[in-house]
Amino acid sequence: MPRSTLPVVACLTVSALLCLRCTSEETTAAQEENLTLGATSSLGPVPKGKATKFPIVLGHGFDASPTNRWGWYKLADALRADGHKVHVAQVPPYDSVEVRAAALAKHIDQALSTHGATKVHLISHSMGGLDARFVVGKLGYGDRVASVSTISTPHRGSPVADLALKFLPGDGNKSASDMVNHLASCWGLSFSAVAGDSHVRAAMQAISTSGASSFNSTVGNDSRVVYQSWAGISSVAGIKNPKDVTACGAALGEFKRADFMDATLVAGASVVAGGFALTPNDGMVTVDSARWGKFRGCIPADHLNEVGQPKMDARDKWTGFDHLRFYRNLAFELAAAGM
Repeated sequence: MPRSTLPVVACLTVSALLCLRCTSEETTAAQEENLTLGATSSLGPVPKGKATKFPIVLGHGFDASPTNRWGWYKLADALRADGHKVHVAQVPPYDSVEVRAAALAKHIDQALSTHGATKVHLISHSMGGLDARFVVGKLGYGDRVASVSTISTPHRGSPVADLALKFLPGDGNKSASDMVNHLASCWGLSFSAVAGDSHVRAAMQAISTSGASSFNSTVGNDSRVVYQSWAGISSVAGIKNPKDVTACGAALGEFKRADFMDATLVAGASVVAGGFALTPNDGMVTVDSARWGKFRGCIPADHLNEVGQPKMDARDKWTGFDHLRFYRNLAFELAAAGM
């Protein structure tokens, strides 16, 4: 039985987070030649430039590790091939931002020591963006972080977490809560060495709308750090949402096709989109929630595509999006800015 069908899925009430894709997003080189894109927006320019001045630290999100299906696929190697110094962080997949950020801080220290650097760039996906902001805003790493780049981070929370909190046992039911945490730890240890002491409700509270509101009221930006963000945009069956352009900007209209959302994200998307409200999202996080610092716009990708999953060895055959090309260009941009 695939791991994605284990019963912990029900305990976390977010089954879409723990499933593998049902469809492939890969295509052959010959098929790529025939892709018709309205512009290079989904791909970006041909990546080129010099290496960043500071090392890059990659931070993953909830239910993720550097190597599992929610983690960065082949990105570290691609960035290193471009000459960048890269450190891939591993933090507890099911825990509060405070716990995760403390783990991230250790990875930053390690990257600084290993590379003899004074600062790092943090590139973070999903919940990892909250970890990055906490490290800077609360743990005092503003003097050691040059930039924070977030991709579909729930800066204002996610309705998926709100729904999960309604089903997860609260502090008043310790035995049930302990059972959920135990199951999450068992599941987490199958892909992460630091998942042994999980706290699922704390993680969900952190990425809920109320949790994000509280977080934003106490964790501010550091003026020494550059903050920028992107949002993923996708839709069921690849049908364009007329609200996408308003949410993302006119450039989104250049994409000939909307992303064909992975089937495992559709349930989450129905919650995040608010049903017939059709709020633009990537299956887990809305565009509005993903905005932080300088908003750079949207990419035609769902929450899995954004980190090249599941195992995207080529461009997305539907939109032409190439996650490696996107992040390579991001890194070269940082270098061009003197960082």
